[in-house]
Amino acid sequence: MSSSFPACYYDTRFRVGSAPTPLPDTFAIITAWNPMDRCWSRKMNVAADHRLRRLLERHHLKHFRAIGQSPDGSHQEPGWAIVTDLENALKIGKRYKQRAIWWILDGKLRLHSCLTGHQETVAGFAQRMV
Repeated sequence: MSSSFPACYYDTRFRVGSAPTPLPDTFAIITAWNPMDRCWSRKMNVAADHRLRRLLERHHLKHFRAIGQSPDGSHQEPGWAIVTDLENALKIGKRYKQRAIWWILDGKLRLHSCLTGHQETVAGFAQRMV
């Protein structure tokens, strides 16, 4: 696997809450936690997550909770699955100073850099759900 992103990104698993059934064909997963991979305090991360959720609500974007986590669950970053187009998803990711967003298209899980536009297909999304 290429190493254009931090190695831990390639092992990410996802838990989704209150997701529509079936899942949308196309959506993004974006977190506001730990911008540019800097470890923020829980208080700072929760506040950023709250601001992101308010932004989604103000713009009437359909969203549901999606938590990215390490395979063993020891590291978790709550985020939001958002039904929007790729351009808007990248704009939101940049606003919250994220290195990358996850983009799910036709069941494929892709990483998209918010900085360079580089993208990689990582796996099937269903294979990464826990």
